[in-house]
Amino acid sequence: MIDTELRKRLTKVIARRAAAAEARTPASVARVAYDDLAVVLIPLVSEAGFDALVARAFDLAQREYPTGASAAAASRGAEPFAGIRAWLDGQEEGVALDAAAAMFASLMTLLFTLIGESLTTQYLQKAWPEGFSASPKGKRA
Repeated sequence: MIDTELRKRLTKVIARRAAAAEARTPASVARVAYDDLAVVLIPLVSEAGFDALVARAFDLAQREYPTGASAAAASRGAEPFAGIRAWLDGQEEGVALDAAAAMFASLMTLLFTLIGESLTTQYLQKAWPEGFSASPKGKRA
């Protein structure tokens, strides 16, 4: 299970990023956060590596927050975020932001395992400086 404190922190971060970008839906909120991470992580892990990590985090989050619609089917042949958008759009209104935070928390714990918590935190500080000035704690996904 992903650490609750990490999820709370991520929910706040993506909500702040959304307000700054005037994002209106949970999917657009998540897109802003996703783009922020992509900018700092792709130079570190490559575009293919980033896509693979996001796909795994997305898979883990879908297990906890399933929808009737198949987000995986929506993403075939489309850009990597298309399935995430379909999945978030399929969530109940009050749950979608929590689902997005769960996905990003899974991504963070995968990065903790891959590159370590300290380096992950440094990159999170670059992507989301207002939310990660101190080390987040998480458990392995």
